[in-house]
Amino acid sequence: MTIVFALIYWMSLLRLPFAVTPYLLKLTLVCLSGNVFHKVWNQYSVQAVRALGDFVNFGVMIFIFYKALGKVDLPALKILTGLIVMSELVRLLTEKGTMLLSALWQAMPHRAFAQFLKRRKHVRFLKSYVNYYILSDEKRLQKALHRLKASARLLNRAQTVAKLSYVKSFRVVDDAINLRAGNVRNVARGEIYVHANWSNNPDMLCGQALRRSPWIFDPRYLRRPFYYRTEANRLMTLFVFQNARFCPLYAVYQFGHEIKSARYDVFYSLLRRVGLTLEQPVGSNGANNFDSLAQLIAQGTQKKTIPRALWTDDEVIADLTGKPIPSALEIAEKYTYPLAYVQDVLLRKITTR
Repeated sequence: MTIVFALIYWMSLLRLPFAVTPYLLKLTLVCLSGNVFHKVWNQYSVQAVRALGDFVNFGVMIFIFYKALGKVDLPALKILTGLIVMSELVRLLTEKGTMLLSALWQAMPHRAFAQFLKRRKHVRFLKSYVNYYILSDEKRLQKALHRLKASARLLNRAQTVAKLSYVKSFRVVDDAINLRAGNVRNVARGEIYVHANWSNNPDMLCGQALRRSPWIFDPRYLRRPFYYRTEANRLMTLFVFQNARFCPLYAVYQFGHEIKSARYDVFYSLLRRVGLTLEQPVGSNGANNFDSLAQLIAQGTQKKTIPRALWTDDEVIADLTGKPIPSALEIAEKYTYPLAYVQDVLLRKITTR
């Protein structure tokens, strides 16, 4: 996995010439729209425009490279340019390509197909397809999660089983709620938020269960508070790659997505080494500000409020000192902990303080 991450980080840096124009455009939109920007940036319609823009940007940059290098006879420069172009092409095919396939698959009337096939009993090789897609959305979500956990147990993947135990269910939320960033799970109850049409893609559901499992909020796995870009993201991505056999297409998407986003890890880490901490820690509600620079621009001259970071065990104990001790679930919900950690560790610390 070290080799995979090294490849991702090098490709992320190589493709930076392709990132300049889109990011400057993003910052321009932030300046013009302020805080409204973050409310619409991850909507499906805007995502579609962004994907189209990525391909347009790729074509424009290829044309610029072609014109710039047409009369230059420097083999090393041409090789470097080839690597830059290849990095972006791989990113587009793996990230945007799998997103397009997923969107098309989700848009198909699978339940109607399954009902049609069920009436034709001779179609035996599609039995698994029929048995899944004939179900209601809620039953599909339950079945996808059950299959994932059962497969991990069958293969004796102890770490996978342990981390998936934090996921209790998928919870359908309104399509208007943005699930590409921010609040994507209920840590205390072990719920992963999904949109109803995601039930059409069990590969995506398995990937989301692996990627967004609340184990990352358990101090036994990662200290609190923590940063998303430079700490949690790598651990969650690694967990997906380690279990790619359960969600191969999602793992391909994750590879491409990391080629795009790994630059933030590099950027924030370098700044921290010179004494500048631009990255904000994950908030007390479990949400994260993915682009601190854009957020700072959006706030403009407004009074800047820094959200509270995740509570530590000591802070929770101090906050509850002299107060009636709530139930384990109430503690987990208020302070954004997995329920299992509160029951196994934190409650004992509180009661013996």
